[in-house]
Amino acid sequence: MGAVQKLATAVIVGLVGLATLLVVYLADEPNRRAAEAHEQEEVAIERGVQTYIQNCVVCHGPAGEGYSEPGAKGTGRIGMPLGGSTELGLKATENNQNEEDPIHFAERTALIKKTLNNGRGLMPAFGTGAEGGELLNAEQIDELTLMIQHADWDDVYNQTVAKDGGYPTFPPAPAPAAAAKPANTPAPGDAGASSEGASADTFVVTSQDIYFDPKEFSIPADADVMLSLVNAGAAPHNFSIDALKISQDQAPGETHEVPVKAAAGDYEYYCNVPGHKEAGMVGKMTADPNMKPTKATDTGDAAAAGGATPEAAGAGSAEVADVFTITSYDIYFEPKELAIPAGKDVMFSLPNLGAAPHNFSIDALKISQDQAPGETHEVAVNAPAGDYEYYCNVPGHKEAGMVGVLTAK
Repeated sequence: MGAVQKLATAVIVGLVGLATLLVVYLADEPNRRAAEAHEQEEVAIERGVQTYIQNCVVCHGPAGEGYSEPGAKGTGRIGMPLGGSTELGLKATENNQNEEDPIHFAERTALIKKTLNNGRGLMPAFGTGAEGGELLNAEQIDELTLMIQHADWDDVYNQTVAKDGGYPTFPPAPAPAAAAKPANTPAPGDAGASSEGASADTFVVTSQDIYFDPKEFSIPADADVMLSLVNAGAAPHNFSIDALKISQDQAPGETHEVPVKAAAGDYEYYCNVPGHKEAGMVGKMTADPNMKPTKATDTGDAAAAGGATPEAAGAGSAEVADVFTITSYDIYFEPKELAIPAGKDVMFSLPNLGAAPHNFSIDALKISQDQAPGETHEVAVNAPAGDYEYYCNVPGHKEAGMVGVLTAK
């Protein structure tokens, strides 16, 4: 009996000990769950930081300072302040990260998500409201929102600089485009152009974040044409047509020309940057056998197609206007100063390579040309000698530095 009693006592003591441990474990359950939730939140915030670096730095800056950063005026930073050490940045951080007022905090959460999904003002949509498909999925939108409302912006800055190898800036402007070629005068090396014939028809396809414009277009079949590929997005893109062995990478702001000659049929074009095709960056080019080239490949073809030769059109002795390119970016012009001959007909080519709508205005010459993102307009100019201010009349853009000087001399 003594042994049995000892065994029973040991069992009872063991059960009491287990019960005690269970009570302690259950009592600590809220703390343990809180720790797990905090760890998951930290991981989500870190993923949000990486999404921010990939998609938001160009407009909002490495520490969320946006357009309020000292000295940033006119450099292309157009995003609203989200953080950083500037006066507006500190106010934005306080507004977004104030958890002492739960109602206000929840309202900010909803507003940030809505803005990320649908865009607001100059900011494009990244989620459900994005044209051509979502750039960021719902989980990424949630993580980015969490990051904006909890991030240490100094840490974001350090990670951004470490990733970029230096202080990140807006993508550099490309070199000014060469003057447009006069009609019926091919440049050396133009595909399908003879020494006596016209240059090939040009078709513009613009890469945006994250879709092509247009999504469908037609070219004449079995004819030499030129594709002008403009990347008006803030991210790198690519233009590929596998069937024609075309693959052209495009850095932000770049324009490339690719010669094409395609047999009749439909051809898929897409961006081969991982995830972009899946997000909707795809289109269709149709080589139409019934479509005739606008620009004939030689003077004989022009006559056969019913087109007039330069002499027949009275253009044999006509002087072709000089072409000057002024490019709109977010949020500046390139170049900021330009000289043209006074009292002479010239042409301005005005591409908008920004993500936002812009405008080109010269009040003294009664010029005002609106420009949607990716558009290029041509404007004829004849200016007396003098200096003329050109600017963007979109509210706030001129004040942010989108202004230049035209000199006619």
